[in-house]
Amino acid sequence: MGLKEQLKEKMALDKLYASALEKIRRHEGKIMAAKEAVLNFLKKNHYELVETRELKIYTHDEDIVVLDNELPIYRHTTIEDVAMRRNPTIKEMVSFTNIKKILVNSDIAFKKRLEAVDYLYKKALSQLDLKGTPFEIKQIFKETILAYEKNDLEKIEEGLELIFEILNYKEVGPELKHPPELIYGIPENDQYRDLVIISPDYTEIKLIRGSFSTTGKDTLAHLNRIVSGKERADIEGIDVFIYWEEQALKSPLLKE
Repeated sequence: MGLKEQLKEKMALDKLYASALEKIRRHEGKIMAAKEAVLNFLKKNHYELVETRELKIYTHDEDIVVLDNELPIYRHTTIEDVAMRRNPTIKEMVSFTNIKKILVNSDIAFKKRLEAVDYLYKKALSQLDLKGTPFEIKQIFKETILAYEKNDLEKIEEGLELIFEILNYKEVGPELKHPPELIYGIPENDQYRDLVIISPDYTEIKLIRGSFSTTGKDTLAHLNRIVSGKERADIEGIDVFIYWEEQALKSPLLKE
């Protein structure tokens, strides 16, 4: 896959992860509320399913994952040992050695619950090659500028998502939001750098260079003047994409 496809895959994983966390939160920490996302992460990481003792166990390299509401990940053990600990027979439970293993699994435990979900998500991300050539980056900007000129909203939105991923733009917090305009910036501690203001129909794009505090009254007043048209932004329209392209060609995502 090229850079564009890799970035789209990363964005899909990010959305899946955020959705999984929200579902788990709404269901009081039950991991299986996000079963679809967990299965997707397991698939992306090439885990193989083994069904035994009414358990669904997934393995890859040294990881052994049990698909249940704890989502435990074990290491330094075997599938047979994990299955015995998770679903022992009566005969196995009368053994002192086994009972100790059943009650205490710290010797093999690696991750569980949200830590396990986070681990699988980050492991899936690590499969991606998120570095691109100058040509690939320039092509993304060329396509987005063309979409902007044609007022192709779907392609503009797709292009902006890719550009924001390259430059690490995030939607600003509630303290700087100014609906219906969309406002994004590059997070830097309690500030945002190079704020961009986008109209709801994507026909107007304005960029304010510099760093802006999330709590400063001056920032809000400046934003209000830009949004209302009382003051011009530093860069507007297609020139915003040209400026971004210059920044992107200095990005850590650029292949050496």
